[in-house]
Amino acid sequence: MLLFWGSVLSSAFRSTVKSSSLAIHFSLYKLLGLFLVFFIQLSIQAQTRVEIPASSSWSMTLIDELEVMSDEQHQWSAESLFANSDDLFEPNSADAKPVLHNYWAKFNLANTTKSEKWLSFASNYWDYVTLYFRDSTGNVTVIPFGILSNPNNHKFLILPQTEYVVLVNFESGGQFRREDNINLVIKSTIAALESKTFTNYLDGISFGIMFGFALYNLFLFISLRDRTYFWYSLYILFLAFSFATLFTAEPSKWVQFFTPNNPSFPFFLKKVSEPILAISYINFVRNFLLIKDRHPIWDRGLKVFMVLIFLQFLANVTGIYHFTGITRVMIWNLATLCCVILAFKCYFQGYAKARFLIVGQFFILIGVVITATHYAGFDLLNFLPKTDFFNYFRSPSSYFAFGAVESIVFSFALADKYNMMHKESVKVKIEKEKEKSEVFRLQELDNFKSRFYSNITHEFRTPLTVILGMADALESELQTKMNPPIKNAVKMIHRNGSNLLSLVNEMLDLSKLESGRMETSLVQINVIPFIKYLGESFHSFAQEDDIHFTVYSEIDELMMDIDSQKLATIISNLLSNAIKFTPPLGKIILHIQNDADMNLVIKVTDTGIGIAEQELSHVFDRFYQADTAHTRKGEGSGIGLSLTKELVQLFGGQISVISTPNEGSVFKVELPITQNAPKTTIESLKLSHESVTERVDSENSQKADTKDEDLPLVLVIEDNKDVAYYLKQCLKDQYKTMHAINGIEGLEMAFEHIPDIIISDVMMPGKDGYEVCSMLKEDQRTDHIPIVLLTAKVTTKDRVIGLTHGADAYLTKPFIKEELFARLEQLLFLRKKLINKFQLGQVSKIMAKQPINAETKFITKVIELIHKDIDNSTFGVSELSTKLGLSESQVYRKLKAITGKSTAVFIRTIRLESAREQLQTTDKTVSEVAYAVGFNDPSWFSRAFKEEYGFVPSSICK
Repeated sequence: MLLFWGSVLSSAFRSTVKSSSLAIHFSLYKLLGLFLVFFIQLSIQAQTRVEIPASSSWSMTLIDELEVMSDEQHQWSAESLFANSDDLFEPNSADAKPVLHNYWAKFNLANTTKSEKWLSFASNYWDYVTLYFRDSTGNVTVIPFGILSNPNNHKFLILPQTEYVVLVNFESGGQFRREDNINLVIKSTIAALESKTFTNYLDGISFGIMFGFALYNLFLFISLRDRTYFWYSLYILFLAFSFATLFTAEPSKWVQFFTPNNPSFPFFLKKVSEPILAISYINFVRNFLLIKDRHPIWDRGLKVFMVLIFLQFLANVTGIYHFTGITRVMIWNLATLCCVILAFKCYFQGYAKARFLIVGQFFILIGVVITATHYAGFDLLNFLPKTDFFNYFRSPSSYFAFGAVESIVFSFALADKYNMMHKESVKVKIEKEKEKSEVFRLQELDNFKSRFYSNITHEFRTPLTVILGMADALESELQTKMNPPIKNAVKMIHRNGSNLLSLVNEMLDLSKLESGRMETSLVQINVIPFIKYLGESFHSFAQEDDIHFTVYSEIDELMMDIDSQKLATIISNLLSNAIKFTPPLGKIILHIQNDADMNLVIKVTDTGIGIAEQELSHVFDRFYQADTAHTRKGEGSGIGLSLTKELVQLFGGQISVISTPNEGSVFKVELPITQNAPKTTIESLKLSHESVTERVDSENSQKADTKDEDLPLVLVIEDNKDVAYYLKQCLKDQYKTMHAINGIEGLEMAFEHIPDIIISDVMMPGKDGYEVCSMLKEDQRTDHIPIVLLTAKVTTKDRVIGLTHGADAYLTKPFIKEELFARLEQLLFLRKKLINKFQLGQVSKIMAKQPINAETKFITKVIELIHKDIDNSTFGVSELSTKLGLSESQVYRKLKAITGKSTAVFIRTIRLESAREQLQTTDKTVSEVAYAVGFNDPSWFSRAFKEEYGFVPSSICK
C-alpha cells in the first residue's frame, strides 16, 4: 500500500517540474487531493480491524468496518483475493444500497484477550454468507451460514492472542431479498446460549396461544359461516408462522425446531405469510366493525390498501420491481393506522364491541413500536432491568408476544360476538318457528280457501253456462216458431238448476253444522228399501259410463230412525264420488249390513283409482281434494265428503275409508240403530234425487256431423256432457263438430282428423287443457290449429298461463254465444286472409314476406321437398306424405287449412311456379321446362299453366 502511494507522489512531483505555471497549480491541487484521500484511506483501513471484547455478553454489527467489492460475474474466489492486492476493495458506505447479487467484504478480526471465544455470525438480509478466516500461518477456515443455510454452521472458535484476515462472500438468489446495507452481525455464542432456553420458552408459549386461537376460530367459522372468524383465524395463524420464521432470531424458530435441514422452506413461508397476514387483518377489521355498511368510503380505502399489498408482493415475486422494506412497512402501517382510527370512530358512534379492537390494537402497536425502535438501535425499555425476561421484550420477540396478547383480546371479542349471535340465533329460531307455524297455518287456510273458491266457482259456472245457454236457445227457437228439441233443453235446465241448488244446500248445511244449528227431522221407516231405492237411482248414471253397479243387502228389513234427506245426501255423495273416480268397465257395490242390531253398516266399494296413503287422513277435511287431477272426471267443491262425515257424526255414527292406489276404495258408514221416532212409509217421503241420473239423450259425437262438408270442423274437448251438448247446439248451423270427453281422447281425435279449430276446457281428466294445448302446438300435425280455451278459471294468472301454453283465445264460463262466434270467426278470418294470398299470388313470394311461425315453417318444408323431386313426374301425394312422416289425410287437411289448396293442387302450383321462373330466366323451350318440372305431357302443362296464370307459357319465353 505504501509503495502504491509512493509511486503516486513521485509521479505527481515529476509532473510539477515539467509543466507550466497553470499545470503546476493544477498538480498541486491534485497532490493535495491525493494526500486527503490517502489519509482517509489510512483512517478507513484502521477501522477494518475489529477487536473482540472481553465481556461474555456482547453483540456488534459491522458496516463501516467492512471493505467491499462487487462480483456479479462470480470471477473471484477467496484464494485469489487473499493472493491479490487490496486495491480491489472500497469503503462500505452506510448509505449505499446493493443492487447486485454477489459481494465480497474484508476486515481484520483480533482476539486480544487471554481466553478463547466462541462467536456466532448472522446477516439478516442475505441468502448465503461464507466466511474465510486466514490466520498468521496462512491456514484458512471456512464457515458457511446465511438465511438459507443450516443453523449449526454459524459458530467459530477464535483462539486467544490471535488475529485473522477475514473475507466474507455475500450472495443472494431470491427475489424476496430486502435491499439493505451490507452488514455482518457478530455475537458471543455463550451469551446467546444463555438466553436461548428462556427465549424459546416464551416464544413457544406465544406460538401455542396464537396457533390454538387460530384453530379455535377456524372451527367457529366452519360452524357459524361468519367470515369474521375466518379472517381472524387466518390472521393469527400467519402471524404465528411469520414470527416462527423470523430470521432476525438466529437461527429462526422454524428452522431450529421444524426444518433444520431445509432452511429455504421457512424463508419462502415467511415471505408468503407477510401479505396474507396484512390482508387477513384488514378483512378481519372490516368484517368485525361492519365497515362496509358503517363507513363505505373508508372501506374502499382499505380495499385499495389490500390491492397495493398484493401488487407489491406480486412485483417482488416476479421480479418486475423490488420494493424495499420501508415501502412495504409504510403501506402496511398506514392500513393498520386506518384500522385503529375506524375502531375509535365506531366506538364513539355507539358500537360497543369496537372497544375490544381498540385494546387489542393498542397491544400490537406497542409491539410494533418496540420492534421498530429495536431495529433502529434504540431501547425504549432501558428503564427496565437487564434480565432475560425483559430482554425478551427488547428483541423482535416483543411484536410476537404482544401479538399473542392481542389474539387473546380479539378472541374475547369474538367470543362475545358468538354469545350474542347464539342468543340472537335462538331468539330468531324461536320467532321463525312461530312465524313458520303461523305462515303454514295461514297458507293451509289460504290453500283451502283458494281451492274451495276455485272449485266452487267452477261448480257454479258449469251449470250456469248450460242454464243460461239453453234458456237463450229456447228463447231464440221459440221466436223463430220452429220445432226445437225442447225436451232436452228443459231437462238440461232442470237438472243443472237442481245441481246448483244442491250445491248451495250443501254449503248451507256446512254452515249450519259449523254453527251448531243443524237439526234433524227423524222418522222411523224400513231403511233397507229406502237405501235400495236411492242406490237404484244411480244405475243409469253408472251404465252411461260403462260401470257395473250392484246394490247388495244382507237383510231385507230394518226399522230405524233416520232423517231421509240427510241419509240420502250421505249415500248420494258416496255413490257420486265412486262413479266419478271409477274408470269404464269398473265395478261399484253398495253393500248393506246389520251389525248385531247395534249399527246399520253401509259400504260403498269401487275399483277406481284409489287414494294415496298420505292423502287418506285428509279426505274428510273441508275443502280438501286429493291430488288426482290427471284422472279426475271433473272438479268438485271439496265439501262433499266433509259434509258426509259431518252428517254421519250428527247421527252419532262413524265413517272410515280403506283405499289402495289403482285398485279401489271402500267407504264404510256405521249408523247407530234407534227406534224412537214416529213410524212412516217410504211413499210419504219427498225424494228428489232422481234428477241425479237424468242425462241428455245425445250420442258421444266422436264422428263429425256431415251435413255440409264445406263447413269448418270444430273439435270440442269437454268432460261435462251438458256443456258439450250446448256447444254443439250453438255451433251446429255454422260448423261441423266433434266431441271428445277428455284430454287424451281429444289429442287422439285432433291428430287423426286435423280439425280447423279446437275448443277445449281446462279442468279435465286425463290431460288438462294446458297440456292439450302445449302438445298440439308442439306437434307438426296440429301446430297450425287455432285453440280456444274455455274454462271457469277467470284470474289474470290463469289467462296468462293459458296463453303461454299456446292458446289463441281464452273464454270464461259462462260465455256469451256471440263472443264465442266472434272469436272463432276472427281466428278463421286470419287463416282465410293467408289462404287468399296463396290463391292470388306466387307461394314462394308470399312465404318470403310472412313472419316465421309453425305454419310458414311447414309450408317451407313442403316446398323444399317438392323442389328436390320437381323433375320426378311420379312424385305425388303419397311420396310427399311419406317424407313428411304424416298420413295423406293429415297432409291434405293441414295444407287445406293453411293454403286453401289440396295436396295435389299445391304440388302442381309449386311445379308451375318453378316453370314460370325457368321460362323467364333461361333459354329452355316450353317442352324442356315442362319435363324439367315433372310434366310428362307438354300440352297438359300448357293447359295447367294457363289455368293457373291466365296466359300460355309461350308468351313469356325468354
